Amino acid sequence: MPDAAIADVRAMVAAAPDPWGLAVAVTDRDGTLLVATHGYADIAARAPVTADTRFAIGSISKSFTAITLMQLADEGRFDPDAPIARYLPDFHPRTAFPAITGDALLTHTSGLPNYLFDVASMRFAIVAANDVELRTAPGAHFWYSNLGYQLLGYAAERIEGQPFALVLKRRVLDRLGMAATAPQIDDRLRGRIATSYARSPDGSYHQAPWFPYLAADGAIVSTAGDMASYARMLLARGDAPGGRLISARAFARLATARLDDYGYGLEVRDQGRVLAHSGSIAGFQAYLNVDLGQGVAVVLLGNGPIDPSLRDRIIARLAGKAPAASPVPKPFAEPSSFAGHFAGPHGERLVIAVDASGQLTAAQDGATLPLVRLTRDGWGAYLTPQGPRSFLFFRDAAGAVTGVSDGATDYARAGSGPPPAETPAAYRPLVGRYMAHGEEGPGLRIFVRNGRLMMAYADSNAPPDALAEDGSGRFRLAEPAYAPEQLVFDTIIDGRAQRLKLSGVPLYRIDLP
Repeated sequence: MPDAAIADVRAMVAAAPDPWGLAVAVTDRDGTLLVATHGYADIAARAPVTADTRFAIGSISKSFTAITLMQLADEGRFDPDAPIARYLPDFHPRTAFPAITGDALLTHTSGLPNYLFDVASMRFAIVAANDVELRTAPGAHFWYSNLGYQLLGYAAERIEGQPFALVLKRRVLDRLGMAATAPQIDDRLRGRIATSYARSPDGSYHQAPWFPYLAADGAIVSTAGDMASYARMLLARGDAPGGRLISARAFARLATARLDDYGYGLEVRDQGRVLAHSGSIAGFQAYLNVDLGQGVAVVLLGNGPIDPSLRDRIIARLAGKAPAASPVPKPFAEPSSFAGHFAGPHGERLVIAVDASGQLTAAQDGATLPLVRLTRDGWGAYLTPQGPRSFLFFRDAAGAVTGVSDGATDYARAGSGPPPAETPAAYRPLVGRYMAHGEEGPGLRIFVRNGRLMMAYADSNAPPDALAEDGSGRFRLAEPAYAPEQLVFDTIIDGRAQRLKLSGVPLYRIDLP
């Protein structure tokens, strides 16, 4: 690796704009070439990140789980092609399809939903998954499933007869000399790892909540140096100084791209040349990129959001490409960009305007209310008047606001075309905000857009998902049609649904915007 490329990466890390911490390690097959750090492990204490700072790596942990299971496969104690129920006899979800195999879980093609949030990191997930009704056959479609990797960890526990954290430590961490790495997040790590931060909806940041996590889908805490050791094992295709962790045959299976270019616990890109995975948990973010062809790997660990453009520029520079210029951050939309006259399906009028003080207002039914911004401008923006109401704005490719949803009523910009579709009467009781109490949430907003019921995660700027009816009070994601996530509304009180089950996990109506 040219010294100039290493110097460029060091400079890029030093110039990272955020106050929270970032640690970046670069390694080739022979040893670590660079550990560069930036920012604070604890902002309030002004404690800087060092090479020894520990970060949670989130879903990068999945590849460790895959390595562990392929070791067991090498020993003849785990068969990826066998039904996972061979190792988890209490797991028997409702299905008319062939049994889910370990291979299907490892490749996210089992047909299981992503999370059962209320039992994540709990063995009860084995039984809770039995309430899932599979919509597609295993192997037919890719759908990322943390639940699937939790089940894999419980399978390894049963095979080995001890907690997965101890299995992982003995089989992978100890053999790679990853002495600073912990196999699970628990209270013994309080004050001994970086404080993590999440970005607030308005663009500021706040300390993320602490919670223990033990499951095999994302519980590892590590340092940049230890992760470089792990990356070297991947560069060596499963080999390590103390001997192979998995056989060449097992590694080849692990690193073979399947649906959506995913292998076992790793994305497989560029015809098998690159292995990669991101990770995120409790405010921590991480990224691993292993270039098997070039023989160089990089890991980024952060105790807050990692700028994806910085990540991509580092990877490009290490691949011998000139890094692209850092993009100019998109500013928040000005209040005036929301202004306009909007009309509902029956001529209802909504006027969004800016008053003399620069405050955005909404005039409706003879009343004028000030609007308060709740989130950054992504697919739209939430602006709320008094009470639990929220306005959701929609923009076209040029950034112009084309419509507004006020929960159960949809508005289109006046004069821009036909009025929006009428909201089906059956949808009105379902509209609102739903929450599951606990560190992992989630929180959902249900609203209507162009006559369709929509779902948006309350803590995300990701575009909303359209829902399709799947029976009385039952919905699924409209796209893709094979998505296993299901939404069931029930318990109507005073004309409003009080509970929403997201893939079986109960969320409850709450009067928040």
